[in-house]
Amino acid sequence: MTDRFTPPPPEPLGLGGIMRATLTLYRAAPLPFLLVALVSTIPATVLLIGSDITYGSPGGHVQGLAQRILPVLPDLLLGQLSIAASAVIVMHMFHGLPPRAGIGLERVGEHFWMLAAVVLVTTIGIAIGLVALILPAIYLLVVWLFAPMVTVTEQRSLRDALRRSAGVVRGHFWWVLGSWLTIQITVVLGALVITDLISIPVSLTNGSLAIVLRGLGAFVALTLLTPVANIGVVMIYMDLRVRETPLWPLPPMRYTGPDD
Repeated sequence: MTDRFTPPPPEPLGLGGIMRATLTLYRAAPLPFLLVALVSTIPATVLLIGSDITYGSPGGHVQGLAQRILPVLPDLLLGQLSIAASAVIVMHMFHGLPPRAGIGLERVGEHFWMLAAVVLVTTIGIAIGLVALILPAIYLLVVWLFAPMVTVTEQRSLRDALRRSAGVVRGHFWWVLGSWLTIQITVVLGALVITDLISIPVSLTNGSLAIVLRGLGAFVALTLLTPVANIGVVMIYMDLRVRETPLWPLPPMRYTGPDD
């Protein structure tokens, strides 16, 4: 069931407006955003449960770190895929078009390899910045925050996507960082609360069953709240776009490459 969504006027929303729009969009069309979120939450949960069942409790710092990093790896790409698909859905809703997960995923599929290249480059760049100093990593994280998304929504190449993301953020660095952190912290706290509530019966079990139940609890929490994180990032981008031009950006049309 999809409620009617009325987009706000095309003007900067601020953090409060972004949070309100995020929740309104999610309530208006929960199913498409949940389906898109499953693209990243299912593989991460399967890897988490499989890793814990296979290796058990971490025997040391290295093994524990490896077990926690493994489920994160697919999210580096699939998480960005989920955000980009959510961006397509949001833009459709802002222009009165039906919010469909299939349309969002189709647009992402048309740019999958370019999106994967952008995610690879940005991940390597941020990782190098993290090894060097924490500040360069934070800087690159913010200025490249929208690079995977604009690859799909604006149909950009690798270099253009990086430049475009940096250009959108220019002059708003601290605002973007603060808004992104606020959304992420809100989602993480919500996920922890839901996971703890679901995990109460798990304390009565042990062994593989307890691992599976804990993993399923985390899966439910992630799936319910990942759309909030995805839409929140999209709305930060929408806010920056409307600062450039007082119109909400149009959704991407079907890509017709040189071989079509």
